[in-house]
Amino acid sequence: MFRISNRLVQAHEASSPREHLEEDHVRAGRDGETSFVQRIRKHVSDRDIFSDLRVPDEFQTRKHEIDVVVLTAHGVYCIEVKNWSGELERGQDGSWIQKRLSANGKGRNGTVDYVIQHHNVVAELKVRTNLLRNHMLRAGCGLKQTYFHSRVVLLNPHLRVEDGIASDLEVIMYDKCEEFIASFQQTYLGMITDAISPALITGQLSYAQIDQVRNVLKTIGTWDVVDLYGGKRLIGDFKSCKQVTVNRKETELLEFSHQRNGYVSTMWALLGYTPQVGITCVLDIVHIL
Repeated sequence: MFRISNRLVQAHEASSPREHLEEDHVRAGRDGETSFVQRIRKHVSDRDIFSDLRVPDEFQTRKHEIDVVVLTAHGVYCIEVKNWSGELERGQDGSWIQKRLSANGKGRNGTVDYVIQHHNVVAELKVRTNLLRNHMLRAGCGLKQTYFHSRVVLLNPHLRVEDGIASDLEVIMYDKCEEFIASFQQTYLGMITDAISPALITGQLSYAQIDQVRNVLKTIGTWDVVDLYGGKRLIGDFKSCKQVTVNRKETELLEFSHQRNGYVSTMWALLGYTPQVGITCVLDIVHIL
């Protein structure tokens, strides 16, 4: 009798999983980055857009994430996307201080709800951009420093930004965002000019250099992502699972599924079965080819 009760409990848990909800500010940041990349895709080929690259440092001990990397004839654009709200100002030590406000623009007591101190985002991004260039050098792809550009994009139109930050040339404010994205698009005249003009004259990357950079960027890893029921997302490095053996180099996606119908699960439990998990493996066709 105990075994039947145990199976019934397992069946109920499997068919009625607990929802894992994402925090609002985390979801807003992720949605903002996704929307930004989709807007870039209107002007740039997918093969020249790279998201969430993890660039190793020179000692191969740490990896530093870059939100979006866009490859163009003008160079490599490393972009940090922020969908922050509230107010943003520069601290005395150069850090960025974000003041989060309540819905009516003021905190519960007529002040800000709370304060978050960030590192100087522009300075940090420049460090990561330089790490990317050094990684390319180690991979045999040598480009001048002038071909690497760092940009911090502030997406939220309701974010109030101090003039000292807003006037920074590496900061793209909301009202300049569309203009910045459109600058990636190459005109037909530009394509013709690039085809007949040597790169040494135009100062742009040659087709051979672009191909070389693209091939290096494709080898840089990204985070492993686990999407939970309810919308929460876990991001990190997948180490192993003793029940599942996969070829990491050829596997793009693992999908876990099980019976969600409570009546069917109960019936199978009464017949002596415990809940089973099905795993679908999606291969990285591009890598295999």
